[in-house]
Parts: sequence; C-alpha cells; structure tokens
Amino acid sequence: MDWRDWINQSLPRTEIMRGGATVWESGAHGLIGDTLGPVMHLHDGASEIFYFVSGKCRLEVGKNEEYFESGDFVLVPPQVPHNLWNAGEEDLLVFWIVSPHMSEDKWRTESITSEEMKLRVVRSRVEQGVDLPSDGNIHSQLHTLGLGNQLTNQTMVKQEAVIYITEGQAEIKIGKLGGRLVQNDFVHVPVNTPYSAIPVGGSASVIIFEMPRRD
Repeated sequence: MDWRDWINQSLPRTEIMRGGATVWESGAHGLIGDTLGPVMHLHDGASEIFYFVSGKCRLEVGKNEEYFESGDFVLVPPQVPHNLWNAGEEDLLVFWIVSPHMSEDKWRTESITSEEMKLRVVRSRVEQGVDLPSDGNIHSQLHTLGLGNQLTNQTMVKQEAVIYITEGQAEIKIGKLGGRLVQNDFVHVPVNTPYSAIPVGGSASVIIFEMPRRD
C-alpha cells in the first residue's frame, strides 16, 4: 500500500470526534500532522483508539511501555497518559480516533497525577472472533461479511460513525451516496444517517466505530 494515498483520506472534525490516518516515516521525528509531537499527554473526558496498519510502535503508558505491530488495536481510556513512538526501521502507519473532540481541551501535558500514571490501556487484535475494546465514548466492532451478507445500520441523532475496511472490498452506502471501498479505505457517517456495507467479490471485514456507543 502506498501510504501517501492512504493518508490523503480524511475525516471531518466535529464536536463528536476527530481522527484519521497518519504516518511516522522511517527516520522522522514524529507523526505527520501531529502538532503536539511525541510528548506524554492524556485526554480529559475523551477516549482514543489506535489501529496499527503497518510497522512497529512503542507506546509509553504512564511509566510503562507496550509494543504493537501490524493488526494490533488499542483503546486509551480517558485520563490515561500515553506517548507514541516509531519502534522500527520502517514507516509506522496508524489509524486513530479521539472522541469526543473538545477543541478547547484537546490534551493535557502538565499536572499529570501519580494515580493517572498507574492507569492502563486495553489492547487487542483485529482478527475474526476477537472483541475489540470499547467504552462509552468509542464502540469498535469488527464485522466479517460473506457473499450475500449485508450490514445495515443508522447513526442516532447525536452519534457519528466511521467505516474502515480491513480486508476485501465492499459497496458502501451512506444516506443517498455510495461507492466501493477497498482494504484500508475508510469513510465518515454523519449523525442520524443510514448506512450499509455489502461485500464485493468475496468476503470483507469491516470495523464500525460508533461515537458515542449505542445504548
């Protein structure tokens, strides 16, 4: 995959969420587009997910370190101090979402307490049959669709979603708009909007992120 095409995909910044694709190039000093840089920080009242598409990552969590590779997935709950680094010699490709998006309070880098430094992330793998970690801010679920299967749903009045294709390809319809997405394509679903996914040419695996989670 040419990450230059992948990173050109975008997601809107709303009151509910911000996120998208980013890359830490081999030999670089940080993630592309990251205005904070590799600094220990936390999100007050907001959760964050990382899906590691390619490469190796070292994630500082409080005073500890965890390592991730392609296919790994992590949920960073609110108030968990963290800091991400490229841990390999190749490019690190990361898909991320923060929800809710508090534009005046995106992160906190100071006054991190000793109790906050003890908090942990929740990790998993994007594999069939494996539950992805979720909380009240971000619900993540992997769906594997065979030929003849269709995923249909609708966001609620104060809820948005993101569809991410992890394997195969699918015809995606969002409201009255539609098109074909292939592996590592993603798209935003606005509030109160129906959406569907139909696999094309075989099975397809799709992560649905809901912000906030459905009651």
